[in-house]
Amino acid sequence: MLEADLAEANSSLKHIRKICQAISIGLRAIFILICIYWVVVVVSMLAALLQPGSVDGDASALSVLLYIAYGIIIAILFVIFIRIFSSTSKGESPFSMKQVKRLRMISCLLLLYAVLDSAITLNTAAMQLETFNSGYISTNESTVLTLNFAPFVAAAVVYAFSFVFKYGVLLQEFSDETL
Repeated sequence: MLEADLAEANSSLKHIRKICQAISIGLRAIFILICIYWVVVVVSMLAALLQPGSVDGDASALSVLLYIAYGIIIAILFVIFIRIFSSTSKGESPFSMKQVKRLRMISCLLLLYAVLDSAITLNTAAMQLETFNSGYISTNESTVLTLNFAPFVAAAVVYAFSFVFKYGVLLQEFSDETL
């Protein structure tokens, strides 16, 4: 009976490793496509910024900088997710302090993403209102300021999961010490 359970557990672990490897490969492919798209968009934004007679230079420059920062955060998130799944596909335990640190980094990046997303929204609204240099933003019937709470909630959930993974690490260490 013990041998059958052990064989079933090994089979399940092998299956999970294959799934993690497929997810890692898929994330890499998506990451490459997103990077290509991001570079094309940044180059076109810079070209529009450098053309004489384009829209307000300061606002456009700020938009380009915000978009570049936005892309960098997304790229770092992809790299961390790829590392999480590729290390698991190589047989490393998902319940390690390395994974806990990665989850916490994801949480911080999602929080930064949320703040940057809010800045991009405010920048867009300011450009629509043409009060970019006035120091305040007033809403009227033509402009709606939206705030995306999803990244804030996702950051909190991922941070909470990091504690679950840390608890798993501690349980694993306790189990290893008692054996």
